[in-house]
Formats: sequence, C-alpha cells, structure tokens
Amino acid sequence: MHGDPTRPEFTESETMRDRSWTVQRSLYALRDRWISVRADDCTTASGATVAPYYVLEFPDFVHVVALDEAGRVVLVRQYRHGHRGHSLELPGGVMDPGETDLLAVAARELREETGYVGTSLTHLATLSVDPARYANRLHLVRATGLAAGSASPEPTEDIDVVLVPRDEAIRMALSGGIVNAAHVGLLLIGLADGGGVEGPSQSGAFARA
Repeated sequence: MHGDPTRPEFTESETMRDRSWTVQRSLYALRDRWISVRADDCTTASGATVAPYYVLEFPDFVHVVALDEAGRVVLVRQYRHGHRGHSLELPGGVMDPGETDLLAVAARELREETGYVGTSLTHLATLSVDPARYANRLHLVRATGLAAGSASPEPTEDIDVVLVPRDEAIRMALSGGIVNAAHVGLLLIGLADGGGVEGPSQSGAFARA
C-alpha cells in the first residue's frame, strides 16, 4: 500500500533545511558537579522568540549490554529516588572530565557495578536521551566473553546483579518490566542482531549472579 497521496514525500532536501535557533543570551540558573541548568534566550529560524529555554547539561553516559556465554543479559537492580522505586537497568555510569575512551569507561563501569570483565567490547551507538532538553550524549557498548569477578560499587550504590535470558530481557523491555525508557531502547539495540551470542537464545527464569 502506498502512502497518503495528499501528503508530500519526505525528500533529502527537506532533511537538510537548517532550522537552527539563534541563541541571543545564555545564563546558568544552576551549576554543580552533577547537573547544570542553562537558560537560553533564543530566536527560531522563522523569527519567533523562545525565552527562556532551559537546557540540562549532564556529563556523557556510557551503558553496557553485557552477555554471558549462555546468552543472558547482565542487568543491575537498584533504588532510583526520582522514580521512588527500584529499577532494572543496564550497568553503566558517567564519563569523568577529560575521558574520551568509551570502551575503557564501559569496562570500568561494568566491572565496578557487576564484577564482570568483558574480553570483547564494541561501541554500538551514540544517542541523545532527549534532544529537546538534554545536552549530553549516551554511548552504548556491547560486552561479550565475560569473566566473573568481584564488584566494587560506589558507597551510594546498593546494587543487585541479575542475569536475564535474552528473550526474557526483550519481553521485559517491551512490557514495562524495565521502566527506564532510555534503557529499553539501548537494550533492544544491543540485542537487535542476536546480541553477539552464537546459537539459539536462551529462555527461562532469570537469576541473581
């Protein structure tokens, strides 16, 4: 079936049109080591004024889709205060100032939060959590060839490590069992081509590591 004939086709020239806003002035309403709130006075490409427009500045994040030899995904469960509940997520964390090696950060966060070390790390994607409001980027890395070890989480992190079969992880992502919307998308990207695991995917109940 063809598309709606009353609507124009989406062309490459349309995608290349510059609709960038012009920033007339920027002020910081809040600035600390974790978050900065920037207030921009903007003018749109059509001349409309948007002032103030608030932008949240965070460090970049790296998250890891880690899979063991059985095809299970390594997830972490921890309390999230904004959600006021527990959240099942991918391991990961922020990039420190000056860090540029995504794979090194991924390896560190995976080891610290779960104890696992991946012998093969692959950068899959760099995305925006919310292009409208967030200035930082989120980097996705896949880790395979895992070796178990001892975790060393931060003092504020009370983490349970949970191994979830690939099919079950996808079901949870699609059914609301994973509440972090960004992690739903990242998990599905990480598993889209089979998740780097040879052979059929595993199914069944998930287990603590």
